[in-house]
Amino acid sequence: MNSLLPTDPELRQDWRLWQELWVRALRDGTAQHLAIDLYDQLHTWVGQAIKRGIDSGEFADCDVDATSTLLLALCDGFGIRLMLGDPKVGLDGAQAAIWGAIAPTVGVPPEFPTM
Repeated sequence: MNSLLPTDPELRQDWRLWQELWVRALRDGTAQHLAIDLYDQLHTWVGQAIKRGIDSGEFADCDVDATSTLLLALCDGFGIRLMLGDPKVGLDGAQAAIWGAIAPTVGVPPEFPTM
């Protein structure tokens, strides 16, 4: 999940590029298709990670597509607030909220794991 949030300078730069793409995609069909394709690839990557967790027994069986979509939506929403430096949303709170929302679906404890 940390690689889906702007947690370090490199990921913040990636987020800047994503945000630029989102804005451009609203007014340019080619950029829109690119954004959709990149989201498809990201969705597949997240889904594969969830599937590996299910296969290894770390996660409960779940709807991988729906869980991937929810995880990406939560990361997008919290990531924007983190990029803005919103004082109401910090990284620890974002991680805890995202994990807490996904944990019941994948059958893990709701507390964000310490690394």
